[in-house]
Amino acid sequence: MKKQNLTSKQHFLCNLKGKSLAYKRYTKSPLRYGGGKSLAVGLILEYFPNDVKRLISPFIGGGSVEIASALELNLEVKAFDIFDILVNFWQVLIADSLKLYDELLKLEPTKETYTTIKDELKAFWNERHKNAQNTPLKKLDSLTLARDYYFNFNLSYGPGFLGWMSKIYADKSRYVNALQKLKSLGQDKRLQNLSVECASFEKVFESYPNDFFYCDPPYFLEGDSQMFKGIYPMRNFPIHHNGFNHTLLAQCLKNHKGKFILSYNDCEFVRETYKDYRILEPKWQYTMGQGEIRVGKNRVERNEPNNVKQSHELLIIKE
Repeated sequence: MKKQNLTSKQHFLCNLKGKSLAYKRYTKSPLRYGGGKSLAVGLILEYFPNDVKRLISPFIGGGSVEIASALELNLEVKAFDIFDILVNFWQVLIADSLKLYDELLKLEPTKETYTTIKDELKAFWNERHKNAQNTPLKKLDSLTLARDYYFNFNLSYGPGFLGWMSKIYADKSRYVNALQKLKSLGQDKRLQNLSVECASFEKVFESYPNDFFYCDPPYFLEGDSQMFKGIYPMRNFPIHHNGFNHTLLAQCLKNHKGKFILSYNDCEFVRETYKDYRILEPKWQYTMGQGEIRVGKNRVERNEPNNVKQSHELLIIKE
C-alpha cells in the first residue's frame, strides 16, 4: 500500500512502529504520569474503529492517548477528570501555552524553589479540602495553579502530586527541554481538537450515550490485584483511587450504546466483570519510577533489582 493512500491512523501507527517493541513511546504529553500510557498508545489506537469521528475520555490523566487522538488522528476529543487541579492544568495549557511556558521558565529547578512551590500548592489543597463550601481560602489564579501543579508534579520522584523532588530533575537543561516540549504542544493548532472538563465518569456517560469511549480508570486494588496501594491523586491521600466505584463503571459500560476500549489492571475481578467482551493482554513498560536508582522496601522483598516495571494490564474492547 502506498504511503499516501494510508488513513491517518495507519500512517501514524506505521511511523510509531518499534524494533524490539510493537510500538515506540508516544512522547507528546508534557506530563510524567504514573500509570500513563505513553508506551501503549499504538497498542490502544490500533483498535480504534476506523469510522470514529469523536472520542470521549472520562479519565484523561497524563493524556497520551487523548493527545495522540487529537493530533495524529485529527479527532475531536472531549476529555474529563474528577481531579480538578489536573483539569485546570490541561485547560490552561490548551488556552495559552505561551503564558504557562513563560511562568515556568521563571522558576529554577532547585530544591529551594521546589519547596516554595510545594508549600503554596499544599496550602491550596489543604484549605480546599477543609472548607465545606469547596472554595479555597488560599487564592491561586488558574495560571499560577497550573504552573505549580506542573512544576511540583514533573520534578517529583515517582512522579507524584505533592511528592518530593527528584535529584535527576534538578538538571536545568533537562528542565528547559521539558518546557520546550510543553510549549511546542501548545503551539500545535491541532491541540484545539482537545477539550478537558471536570466531571465524574457517570455524568460523562449520561451526556454521551452513543459515543466511542476510551476509559483508563484507577486501578482495582483488591483481591489478586498486583496493585496494592492507591496513588490518585497521591499515595498519602488517594481519595479518588480508594473511593472509586468500579462496579458503577461496569454498569455504565454495559449500558453504553456506543463502542469502547477500556484499559484495566489484570485481576480476577476485571476478567470476570468483563468476560463478555474481547480481552487482550498487551505488554508495555511503565514509566513510573523509571530512571531512579533508589529501590524501595517492597521491591527488595519481591526481589526486583530496579525500578523498571512491566505492565500487567488488559485491553477490554466492545466492538
